[in-house]
Amino acid sequence: MQCHGEVVEGPPPRHTGMVPPRVAELALWLTGAMLMGAGGLAQISGASWHWMHLVHGTEPTLHLTWASLTLLGFGWPLLILGAAHAGRCGVLVSVFIKAALIAIVMAQVPKVVWPQPRPAAVLDVSQLHVIGEAVVHSGSMPSGHALAVFAMLAAAWLGRSHRGLGSPPSAVAFGWCAALALAVAVAWSRVAVGAHWPADVLVGAGAGLWVGALAWRWERVSPWGRWFEGASGQRSVCAFLMVAAAAWALTATGYPQALWLQWMLAGGALAEAIRRARVLKMTAIASGVPQAGRSGS
Repeated sequence: MQCHGEVVEGPPPRHTGMVPPRVAELALWLTGAMLMGAGGLAQISGASWHWMHLVHGTEPTLHLTWASLTLLGFGWPLLILGAAHAGRCGVLVSVFIKAALIAIVMAQVPKVVWPQPRPAAVLDVSQLHVIGEAVVHSGSMPSGHALAVFAMLAAAWLGRSHRGLGSPPSAVAFGWCAALALAVAVAWSRVAVGAHWPADVLVGAGAGLWVGALAWRWERVSPWGRWFEGASGQRSVCAFLMVAAAAWALTATGYPQALWLQWMLAGGALAEAIRRARVLKMTAIASGVPQAGRSGS
């Protein structure tokens, strides 16, 4: 069974020019370790503080851009975008859910076990120019935004064979490069808005790559993908998108500059949920499955 936005029966297609799965996973483990090591070294050496001073030495510009980018790193938008990317591929839906569960643990445990102060808690207004509301109460290490966005990117990259190419290899390569650039921008936005130290972002990004690899290992040991490809699983995704649309629309993000993007994502999630519900209904009618509220003859 191979996923190409829709569930397709038959042998998996051949993909040329793709990194073998084991090599790709090893690359994530090694790159993640290097990023976390670099972040730890920056934290211990004090380089992170100096980088922060360089970034905030002058009044930052592009407030709307940085606020919008940081908005994309919240949990609800990433899950909404993950569901849209997965389409009806149950394996990807399952992996994204598992990545989200692992990410919550890996982002929150260090904040409790080894709490580090946020920049706004130790720097005065002459050293830090905050965009949006200042974050001071929760631990700083690691950046949850960086961890989450790189976890989703890593999970999607390892699952690229489940979507098929569908486009020329050059277009696919450009798409992944653009996705990586966006992930880097979202992660760095946490430094730009004054919510995290650079070391937090490096550690979070590295941990996120590990999360993506761990999610696929979990799926291989305990697969949920087939259930999500069935009618019940697809209905659950529709229900999730509706809940996500409402929850995200009502979330106080602390970034009023990006309210337009928040409402756009919420509206997109609701529209996608309605579209999927219609497809499920049409599929059920075509297959002769009785619909709720309709009596048989």
